[in-house]
Amino acid sequence: MAIYRKIAIQLRDEISAQYTPGDLLPPENQLADRFDVNRHTVRRAIDELVQDGLVRRHQGLGCRVVQKPIDYALHDRAAFSHNLNQIGLGLETEILGCRVTTLPAVLTDQLELTEPVSVIELQTRRFIGTDPVCLIRHYLFGLPDDALNNFSEGSLHAYLLQNFDLELQRGTTRLRARMPTFDECSQLAISRGIPVMEVHTRNVCRQSGVLREYSIARSRSDYFEYRVEPTP
Repeated sequence: MAIYRKIAIQLRDEISAQYTPGDLLPPENQLADRFDVNRHTVRRAIDELVQDGLVRRHQGLGCRVVQKPIDYALHDRAAFSHNLNQIGLGLETEILGCRVTTLPAVLTDQLELTEPVSVIELQTRRFIGTDPVCLIRHYLFGLPDDALNNFSEGSLHAYLLQNFDLELQRGTTRLRARMPTFDECSQLAISRGIPVMEVHTRNVCRQSGVLREYSIARSRSDYFEYRVEPTP
């Protein structure tokens, strides 16, 4: 077994037994002295830990141990903020853009719509603490053009319920893992080696079953593990 892999295994065991999320690993030069190897070998060992999602590099600071992935259940409750609040996590919302536009043709075909549809397109970035964890593009159907003029923070679905008496529930969900784009790396503060989970969701009105939202979420795979719960 390569030396860097042996070092990675030992560091992995030590992280599990001795470290808590937020702790910093010793600097590379200290680890090189400890294991009697050069810094390049240590760097390759740490690369293994980064790929495993155990630590994250911070420029000028070092390598910080990350928290265990959040167990996120995909059930009929559609609200991202609500679902995280249910497990005790606060979530901050940043509005990246909002406009009235025509639903992209690829989604028009996918949703089997017979003609182009006007939608409100909302782009948000979600934070847990100071960490950006998710980018979401929302397409909202059947709302006035100015429906989101007063939406600036918090849960989108709570806002829709309070202001338009629109309660949404999850319809169908598709998931896929892929490597992030450069823009997603920048927006989510991740390296190119950390995949994102892309989640496509149809959300329908709970009362009528009519499609009212299509969302595309791209979340950090080092932060979330998705669990699918069947509808009772």
